[in-house]
Amino acid sequence: MKKISFLTIILVAFIFSANSQDLKFNEREFDFGEIKEMGGKVSHKFVFTNNSKKSIQILTVKPSCGCTTPDWSKKEIKPGKEGFIVAEYNPRGRPGVFRKSLSVVTSDNKRSVIFIKGKVSR
Repeated sequence: MKKISFLTIILVAFIFSANSQDLKFNEREFDFGEIKEMGGKVSHKFVFTNNSKKSIQILTVKPSCGCTTPDWSKKEIKPGKEGFIVAEYNPRGRPGVFRKSLSVVTSDNKRSVIFIKGKVSR
């Protein structure tokens, strides 16, 4: 019984350390609401703060599909300072409800995921 409790504690500690985020986003998901298919691309800027004790650089931002184009802070972000990620969505040829993810990888090899969503009408 004691071994199970010890293993449980180790597992919980591992889960919490793996989920700790050095980037604190002002929001993790943005809802565009209803947008027009032929209205052109829409974009949203996600702002985050570096909560770690060292400078961090965003290495890559991978969108879940080709309809979303990311841009991000290219320089190192010092502790306590802000950076950004811009998600641009192209609604052309994509009527209906959508929810897309952007996976963020930082120089300390930590990962975060942010989302955009909305509904494309004709």
